[in-house]
Amino acid sequence: MNTSQELGWQHSKSDHEAYQLLRGHGPAVCHTLHYLQMTTEKLAKAYFWREGYSPQKSHNGFVKFLKVLGQIHDKKQRDKIASLFGFSRFVDFQNWLNTLLPIAYDLERLTPDLANDGPNLKYP
Repeated sequence: MNTSQELGWQHSKSDHEAYQLLRGHGPAVCHTLHYLQMTTEKLAKAYFWREGYSPQKSHNGFVKFLKVLGQIHDKKQRDKIASLFGFSRFVDFQNWLNTLLPIAYDLERLTPDLANDGPNLKYP
């Protein structure tokens, strides 16, 4: 993991801790969702820093990240990623991703720049 990835990972973990603290206790759901969205965005950015280049400055990296994970070709890497997520078979992991992708897409669309005229986390 390079330095930029490490920083992104640490930021993602910090946002996730805030999400966990607010979950079920926040004054409004939008605050909890904000930290969940930030967690996923920073996690994706940390992953995409792996090549040493800055990922695009956007809020829509999480869906792309999940799709990349689901398209791993190397058997050893496939087995490892499936195992990390608690699956014994990569195909089961892919099936889970397919159910998760619409939720991830909706979560990304809660950011003001992607929400268009729909609900967003800043102006619910």
